[in-house]
Amino acid sequence: MSKNFRPRKVDFLELTRMLEKYERKFGYSTIEFFRHYSEGKLGDDDEYMMWARVYHPYLTSLPVRQFMRNDVALGG
Repeated sequence: MSKNFRPRKVDFLELTRMLEKYERKFGYSTIEFFRHYSEGKLGDDDEYMMWARVYHPYLTSLPVRQFMRNDVALGG
């Protein structure tokens, strides 16, 4: 069975909500999840892979980049 996949743009707020949904479902933060996922401790469950795919655009989004730049500039 083939699913039709159509990419679409999502904004920062929607990415945040998607990550929060996974956090509630699995019971830990996205940062904790991604560390375990990157270390190979969680396997390759479809939902884990989707969570990781949602996290990447979140990290590279403008609001997060601006925050990181400001945090680094302030010595945070």
